[in-house]
Amino acid sequence: MVASTVAELLVQRPLGLVFDIDGTLSPIAPTPGEAQLYSGVGELLTRAKQHAHIAIITGRAVLDGARMVNVDGLTYIGTHGLEQADGLPPQAQVQLLPEAQEYREAGTYLLDLVEQEKLPGCLVERKSVGGTIHYRLAPDPEQMRQRILSLLREPAQRVHMQLSEGKRAIEVRVPLHINKGHALRSFVQRYKLQGVLFAGDDRTDIDALLEIERLHDEGIKAVGVAVQHADTLAELLAHADIVVQKVEGMVELLRTIVEELEKTA
Repeated sequence: MVASTVAELLVQRPLGLVFDIDGTLSPIAPTPGEAQLYSGVGELLTRAKQHAHIAIITGRAVLDGARMVNVDGLTYIGTHGLEQADGLPPQAQVQLLPEAQEYREAGTYLLDLVEQEKLPGCLVERKSVGGTIHYRLAPDPEQMRQRILSLLREPAQRVHMQLSEGKRAIEVRVPLHINKGHALRSFVQRYKLQGVLFAGDDRTDIDALLEIERLHDEGIKAVGVAVQHADTLAELLAHADIVVQKVEGMVELLRTIVEELEKTA
């Protein structure tokens, strides 16, 4: 099933390959700053870009995601679609959606509230607009999750910001209808892709997998990959065409894709 699905995808032109980072191309680390690409991924992406349009769509700020992947010539889309760079900054300019600008102050206010509480084991990751509160290292992560949500729910409503959740993380996001699915569709439309693969592992990747289903219904060869971990959501798996086991399985699939592209070039 996997082999035939991938084979049918790889003959399409133009072709796009789109990846999340954390938990997909990089093992989950105790803190975002400690995360690194799985060994060999940079080389595989460098080889893949000779045959396909490559995009990285991440919840990280675009500068952070580009720094981590560090392969030029890719499209880097950060903060779930709010910002983008065609290539590696600073040579490539980072573009923020204009409508997101007005929410900078509100996002800063909410993250300041969390930092002022000095919550044990919590790390605040600031982005161009809003950011992420990581509580993986808290003594009791579930109790900390409830504490952060209780702290932010009312203020977030008051300043018209949204809260969403990932793995041991709470996102402070703008109230715009922007997500990884919209970012994926924009990428497909930009390059008029006839085939596209998306791979992800977390709650925010469900939007992209749902978009893959819509693109497939519209006649584009679209394949969704879920990277399964012990805590992967059943909903994510349900919307995937292919399920691979952990980052190691994703890297093996990427290697297979690259080798097949090179063989048929």
